[in-house]
This record gives sequence, structure tokens and C-alpha cells, in this order.
Amino acid sequence: MKLPARQVAGFLRAPEPDTRAVLIYGSDRGLVRERVTTLAASITDDPSDPFRVSELTPEEVRADPARLGDEVAAQSMTGGRRLVFLRLDNSDISKPLALVLEDYPGDSLLIVEAGELSSRSAVRKLFEADREAVAIACYADDERAIDGLISDVLGAAGITAAPDARNYLLKQLGSDRMVSRRELEKLVLYAGEKQTVSLEDVVQIVGDNGALSLEEIAFAAADGNGDQLERQLARAFREGLSPIAVLRAALRHYQRLHMAAGFMAGGKSSDQAMKQLRPPVLFLFADRFRRQLQSWKPRRSRSAMALLGEAERDCKSTGIPDRAVCHRALMRLSMAAHSK
Repeated sequence: MKLPARQVAGFLRAPEPDTRAVLIYGSDRGLVRERVTTLAASITDDPSDPFRVSELTPEEVRADPARLGDEVAAQSMTGGRRLVFLRLDNSDISKPLALVLEDYPGDSLLIVEAGELSSRSAVRKLFEADREAVAIACYADDERAIDGLISDVLGAAGITAAPDARNYLLKQLGSDRMVSRRELEKLVLYAGEKQTVSLEDVVQIVGDNGALSLEEIAFAAADGNGDQLERQLARAFREGLSPIAVLRAALRHYQRLHMAAGFMAGGKSSDQAMKQLRPPVLFLFADRFRRQLQSWKPRRSRSAMALLGEAERDCKSTGIPDRAVCHRALMRLSMAAHSK
């Protein structure tokens, strides 16, 4: 079955005893890894225990399809439930998985880890249709999830973030859970004995990570800076950022432009409108955002949002390479920024 987002955290800490297999997949590979680790820890304290944990590769399963069933059926020599890990690549091993799920041969928990899987994926369909299997999607954290992560990591060290520092973190983090956690842990080390970190602390320490790349891509498109957009897109794809994550970041940017334009239509100045956004526009980007408000009036920003939504649908449904879809959509917006 497909597990609702609100149930994921509880399930990972204490999976249902009758759950035989779990697929954890998505574009946020850091979140995928974190959730795999959390789920594994609910079964065993030592994921390297060879008597209770087995890892398989797609190559091993393709070479010997019966191997997957054998590993799942194996008994632990030291007691306790066994774990079987399988990390998927781009190859199709849905048939061996289907055979195992159809007649599950043992009590082991099978954890399958994967990257982005479309709704047409045979493996994803298998897990979503099976009553004893669970599929968990992992996409870029939204603002609420990032806020919770900030509270968890900083709170564990007895540190709080000043309001403007927290707003900055909310904008910077989120492209990848593992990157976000690592950046926050660096901030904790930097803070030392401080009980509160300032905006200056955060700007000094939080790295030029994927989230900043996403921000620069969105701003470059809305600026109409095609050269910068090309460079930032190439860099983002080299770093492994998902085209869908890029499109969603751009969509959020145009939504904020549209909202700010609405505030201005209600009598607010551009500065007042920007401060009314939640979170407010970062000072690093304030001048560019203010200029963009002059170009992207409500009607044009609505068209931009529609184009980005269509591009995401194309990534998921047409079979056209998703990087090409993303590139084409953003370049169209970049060119549109110069039109009157």
C-alpha cells in the first residue's frame, strides 16, 4: 500500500508486524537514506550484523533470481528478525520482486531503496498494490518539514536561531535531507557555547548547497538571464538535483511573485509586500525580487505557474527526458522575462 505522509514517521519507528516489504524511494536521496536507516534501526541495533542483515544488488538478483527469495526465507542464527536490503538501479527486476511478494517465504523484512520512480514504475505498482508491502515516497522537504528538522537538530544541542536566521535557514535548506542535516550540524559546531545563532552566523556557515542552486535557478529564469540559467542548471544536474525539484522551486518563486503582486494591488509598497511574504524575501535576493515584481505582473506570473505545472506533468507522463523538459520550460520563462 501507499503510506500517507502523516503516518510515515510512526511507521518507520515501529512498523506493523505483518509488513513484509517496504519500498522507500524518491528524488530526495538524503531523505531516502535517512528513512531506510530509521526503519532498519527499528529491527536491529547493528545493521552490519551478518547473521541478521543481508544486502543484495540488482546485478546479483538478475544473475540468480531465486537468490532474493532465499535471502528473505533465511532464518537468523542469533534470534530476532532479519533484514534484507536491496538498492535498485535503472534496471527492471520487478519479476523476481513480484514472485517474492506473491508468496512471501519468510519473516525477514525486505527494504528496497530507490531513486525517483514514476507512477508507471512496475516496482512501485507492486508495492502499492500489495497488502503486506508499503511504499514510502521521499520528496524535497516542504517548509514545515524543514522547520521541524531545524528544531530537532538545534534543539538537541540547546540552541535556538534568531528569527531572521531561521527564515534564512528555511530558504536555504530542503533540497536534500542529508545535506540539510549536515549543514545544521556544522552550524551547531560553529555555535560552540552560544545559545542563539544569528543571521550572520548562518550566512557564514551554511554552505552553497543544492537549495541555493535552486534559488539561483529560479531567480535567473525570472531575471531573464539565460546565460546564468544555463550555468546554474548544468551545475544542479551535475550535483544530482532532480528536474522535478528544480521545477517546483521555480514554481514556488513565481507563486511568491504572484502573491507579492497581489499585496501591491491592495495598496502595499514593494518592500511592504516582500516583508508580508512568509518567509520574507531574504536580503541577499531583495533587490532582484523587487525588480522582478515590475516584470512579472499577476497575469504573467499565472501563465508562468501554469507552464511549470505542465512541465512537471510532462516529466512524469510523456517519456521525454525530464532534464530536457525542465530546461525547455525554464528557458521559455527566461525569454518571456524580456517581453512586454
